[in-house]
Amino acid sequence: MTRRFVDLSIYLENDVITDPPFMRPKIEYQLHGQTMGEAAWFFPGLTMDNMPGGEGFAAAEVVALSTHNGTHLDAPWHFHPTQDGGKPALTIDEVPLDWCFRPV
Repeated sequence: MTRRFVDLSIYLENDVITDPPFMRPKIEYQLHGQTMGEAAWFFPGLTMDNMPGGEGFAAAEVVALSTHNGTHLDAPWHFHPTQDGGKPALTIDEVPLDWCFRPV
């Protein structure tokens, strides 16, 4: 039996329209010049004069998100603590991978 994989993934980005505004990820982009504080934390005594071009050592992103952002699979536990007549609901690490691969 042949299988066809369909990419359903989406990027995590500001203003992604898949979530309501209060649940959207928030990404703060930092340029090299904005990360000198982090560089100095790793290397006490380091100053901008020590750095090429007087800039920090890395561009970075600070991300705030919920586990519901982006492409994901909701486990039964997400919806209720029990299933199948009172059994503990499956958590995401207990969901059989086979649930994600079905015949076309």
